[in-house]
Amino acid sequence: MSNESSLTDWSDVTRCPKVSMVINEVPSKSTRATRRRAQSFESLVRAGLSVIAKHGVYETTVEHITEAADVGKGTFYAHFPSKDALLHYLVHNGFDEMIAAGRKESPAGRTPAERLAALIRAQLEVLGRRRDLIILMHQVRGLLILEPRARQHLRREFQRYIEFLTEEFHQALRGPHLKNAEARDLACAVAGFISGTLSFELLVHSRRRIRKAPQGPIKAFAAGLASRYVSSRRRANGGRPR
Repeated sequence: MSNESSLTDWSDVTRCPKVSMVINEVPSKSTRATRRRAQSFESLVRAGLSVIAKHGVYETTVEHITEAADVGKGTFYAHFPSKDALLHYLVHNGFDEMIAAGRKESPAGRTPAERLAALIRAQLEVLGRRRDLIILMHQVRGLLILEPRARQHLRREFQRYIEFLTEEFHQALRGPHLKNAEARDLACAVAGFISGTLSFELLVHSRRRIRKAPQGPIKAFAAGLASRYVSSRRRANGGRPR
């Protein structure tokens, strides 16, 4: 089967670790009802991602999702009280996957530029495999911008991700010299670089997914950040790194 066809069969969705683990986590001695509940939950999660990737957050309805999952509305509401609750679950798990990848790929011992490049590359690689997640995050961001006082539970997920990136900047640039507000601004800039790069790659090249993270821009962006902030620290200390 080609890559184009496999996307309609939720191939992107099955790469989400927490989705694929749902059935595996059910004990072998569990009841038939428990197994069916786990299976219907997995079907709804996969269908939600697939339908949103096809129709978008705004146009997707509970009916679209239940039809794609081949379950009734009652089954949907047994798992999620609303479409927003499903969105929250999908966004939360998406950020969990990105945060886990970032922590794995930014160990100590590298130069600041190398750590930042590894962090950015890890985020791009996760999203590059997950077209469904790119669309979900892009549209939920738009929803939150249009309705700034609504859906605070979703807004907190984006804040959680920015807090993760902020802490990674503190670690990569080594020390408390970097003010938290400045690190947070950098986190927003990196998040924008990641999401913007992927959005325009998909748009300009009409791609279904990004096959390889763009190494040149990643290295240039990371090196520029490291040079700016590490060099500033050295100048402040009379030319000596702390």
